[in-house]
Amino acid sequence: MKKQYLPSLKSLQFFKEAGKSLSFKLAALNLNVSQAAVSQQIKSLEDYLGKSLFIRVNRTIQLSDTGQRLLPYIEQGFDQFYRGLSAISDDTSPNILRVSAIHSFTSLWLMPRLQDFQDDHPELMIQIAPSNELTNFETDEVDLAIRMGLGDYPELHEIKLMSDKLVFVASPELLKKLPNAKIEQPQDLFKLPWIEDPSPQTRLIMKRVCADLGIDSDSLVASIRSDNSMIMIEHALNGKGFTLVNRALAAKYLLSGELIQAIDFTETSPWSLYLVAPEHHFSWPKVQMFKEWLIPELRKSFTDVEAW
Repeated sequence: MKKQYLPSLKSLQFFKEAGKSLSFKLAALNLNVSQAAVSQQIKSLEDYLGKSLFIRVNRTIQLSDTGQRLLPYIEQGFDQFYRGLSAISDDTSPNILRVSAIHSFTSLWLMPRLQDFQDDHPELMIQIAPSNELTNFETDEVDLAIRMGLGDYPELHEIKLMSDKLVFVASPELLKKLPNAKIEQPQDLFKLPWIEDPSPQTRLIMKRVCADLGIDSDSLVASIRSDNSMIMIEHALNGKGFTLVNRALAAKYLLSGELIQAIDFTETSPWSLYLVAPEHHFSWPKVQMFKEWLIPELRKSFTDVEAW
């Protein structure tokens, strides 16, 4: 099909909404227009194409074969529009810094230190949004995200803040349950209650450690199971069991002695800490100030842990 002009952007937008919802009524609500306006724009696009985009089945609508083929292209096109407009947009709230960070890092590291940053930059209002979900920078009101992950965040700029080690931690109180109130050999640790992280990577590491120590990993039964590091550490602090966690998240308690590294074992963690955002966000002064505070503060705190 060769055309001298493109159909109206409005007709493509209305088709996108109707195609996603499979309802002219819902599309009209989302676009804040009448249902008749949606029908008119869809008809205009169908006239342009010379093909039907929807078929009616009883009182519902479905995409025709043509509609199914076209919809992904239109969605991708609008996504590109939004990204392009975002990329050239200035920071509309230069005095508000909105940071999304994983729950465990927020609670165990960021919040106890954030006042130092606020004291240095009283002109900024800091809004922290704890979340373990990946941030959608196109829809969420977030300037910057801190993530513990594997990296390679699609279409985002990332700065690797630090790699980490996995360590076995336990409270001194828990060790009192052993015959001599201490771990005399690594196998003793596995006689205590176990707080399990069920993630596949951690389970593989546990299986390997058990094999090295001559322990049947299948015989281990977790007393508590959680994929939330903060919950695992809280249970460990309360003497409910030992657990395998990122040392960065337990650093505060290792330094205070509330937790101890239970056995001489470290493993490079598959998860590293990243600073993530659309690339142009990193040119904003407020983001630069936060990055320049965060990186040395983070690295200093974990140098302290290494020295300990």
